[in-house]
Amino acid sequence: MTLFNSRNSIHRSPLGAVADGTRVHFKITLPRDMQCSASYLLVQHPDNRIECLDMFWCGMNGNDYEWWECHFTPQKTGLYFYHFELRTSRGRSVLKKDLGGEARAGAREDWQLTVYDGAYKTPDWLAGGILYQIFPDRFASSGKAKENVPADRTLHENWLDQPDWKPNAQGIVTNSDFFGGDLKGIEEKLDYLASLGVTCIYLNPIFESHSYHRYDTANYEKIDPLLGDEEDFRSLCAAAKERNIHVLLDGVFSHTGSDSIYFNREGRYGDGGAYRSQSSPYYPWYSFRSWPNDYECWWNFITLPNVREENPAYDNYINGEDGIIRHWLEAGASGWRLDVADELPDGFETAISQGGTNVSGGQRQRLSIARALVKKAPVYIFDDTFSALDFKTDAKLRKALKGYTEGATVLIVAQRVSTIMHAEQIVVLDEGRVMGIGTHRELLASCKTYREIAESQLSKEELA
Repeated sequence: MTLFNSRNSIHRSPLGAVADGTRVHFKITLPRDMQCSASYLLVQHPDNRIECLDMFWCGMNGNDYEWWECHFTPQKTGLYFYHFELRTSRGRSVLKKDLGGEARAGAREDWQLTVYDGAYKTPDWLAGGILYQIFPDRFASSGKAKENVPADRTLHENWLDQPDWKPNAQGIVTNSDFFGGDLKGIEEKLDYLASLGVTCIYLNPIFESHSYHRYDTANYEKIDPLLGDEEDFRSLCAAAKERNIHVLLDGVFSHTGSDSIYFNREGRYGDGGAYRSQSSPYYPWYSFRSWPNDYECWWNFITLPNVREENPAYDNYINGEDGIIRHWLEAGASGWRLDVADELPDGFETAISQGGTNVSGGQRQRLSIARALVKKAPVYIFDDTFSALDFKTDAKLRKALKGYTEGATVLIVAQRVSTIMHAEQIVVLDEGRVMGIGTHRELLASCKTYREIAESQLSKEELA
């Protein structure tokens, strides 16, 4: 018997995120032989204040279980966390979140209740639409000649080449091999996308960066030269608009690249940058423990130095009247998706949302996409969805999806072994050829290609 499931309207209603001021009903069922004499809902507010609400016995659930219920009305926006505590014949018992949102005594994670501003209106064009994610380097190439491309980039001549995923002679994976997809190539595919019913294109980062994923921004003001230029971006947005397709940009604002005009660790941009001069206007954007080599960075990746989002100069550079947000909206973008939105300060997200009426910041932006796309289905296909995620988000998402997709067929196209290592069956492809079929353990023993990939990505403990 399920004691509580946050995704079941019997146990929690309404489901999902709620507007501030909404009365939320909580209902748990407990075994009679537990002899529960009192139960409580404990809620942690956004300001970390803990509120304890009495639950009331409300009847039997069959012959062996009983119901307890209460209501909670959040008055302010933010993230609330909750769990249940019981007083029983066996002593105090705590119910917390386990896999799939179900309650279990001994679990360690609280459930989350997201509360949004009821007066906030999401863009009408997003609701009910189809959002198509594009990884720009690998989607389509126009064949247009590229100008001002840095000489240290590797360009594949064959579109079907395997990416350079192995470490180089120094043991480093540089992510610096490119296939030449560009904005003109995307524009040429707009009729195809329209035929699929696509209403919004979500572009992974397109600004100047020196890795193919481009999450290590080098210059927010310029389109990466391999993708084209600002004129190409404006042309793409205009052509998409003619087909009633919107363009959503990827905003990576919690960190920059170390190889950037702002930080400039590698010296590509002359003598300026926070790493090379404490007199640099960008120096206050970063947090140095000991300048220049010891600095805060995203998840300890030294190529991704964290920025101080609340620094007034940086905030104005991104969110100001002449800032990055407004510039690219005026160039034709319809909105922004925020990378690692949960790691951005609330004030920064608010500023972004006020930067344009079509910008959806932080939690609200993610809720908008969820409302537009969530639908129970018998089959789910994730076309390399996880490879652009950081490992923490990847793990969280897979854990959540396991419960959500229970009973459905799930197909995942993946580059990352950790994403699919627990799958019931894995098919290994190399240049279109099937190299092996089996479970993770079976393929480690029988498939050389799979084992090479696994050894490059997993620790010895994970391989054991």
